[in-house]
Amino acid sequence: MVITLISNIVIILTLLLGFCLSIEHDLTIIVPAGRRECFNQHIREGQTFDFEFQVIEGGDMDINFILRTPSNRAMATEARKQEGIYTYDTKETGEYLFCFDNSFSRMSEKIVYFDIELDYDDQDEEVNSPAWFDMAGTLQEYDISIDEIQTSLDIVKEHLRKAQQHQRMWRNIEFRDRYVAERNYERVAFWSILTCVVMITTFIVQVFMIRSLFSGTGKVRT
Repeated sequence: MVITLISNIVIILTLLLGFCLSIEHDLTIIVPAGRRECFNQHIREGQTFDFEFQVIEGGDMDINFILRTPSNRAMATEARKQEGIYTYDTKETGEYLFCFDNSFSRMSEKIVYFDIELDYDDQDEEVNSPAWFDMAGTLQEYDISIDEIQTSLDIVKEHLRKAQQHQRMWRNIEFRDRYVAERNYERVAFWSILTCVVMITTFIVQVFMIRSLFSGTGKVRT
């Protein structure tokens, strides 16, 4: 019984390793005004990748986005977007190009967060599956099949991926809202100080003008 339980645990851990094999990159960059920043990522044919970006600071917090395949075919083209989430199954092997274009802005630089996750499940499935099914007999006592475990792990993995995606999205939204609030505070403080300075200056000028009307040195003859 103990040996069977250990074997089941080994199989489950093997499945987890197989289903969770992925590479994730995230980066926050500054795109200067009037400039374009591009990044390359090598992706194999048949892989699935998730890409997400969000403008978190700068101007109206929008930017142009372009995604191109190794053959220079446009997979996604977005104009003046604040955020975007994409999932693609690749048809080509090579360098995929991710570009953030801020050329339409002449004064405001943009701070952009982006994240890319590469999924290697399809590539490794053929290598790992025979080992899983060779050991499937040890699970018969518990009426559990490999297919059921695979389905459950697929669901868990998808839920975890969505949870991470939502956490990143809400973190960026919070950062962006904080940026907007701080900028609004700076604007309100600036105009409040300017208004006070104008009012004080106007008051001083009026006082001197009124005093000048009553400070005449000429003598009145009767």
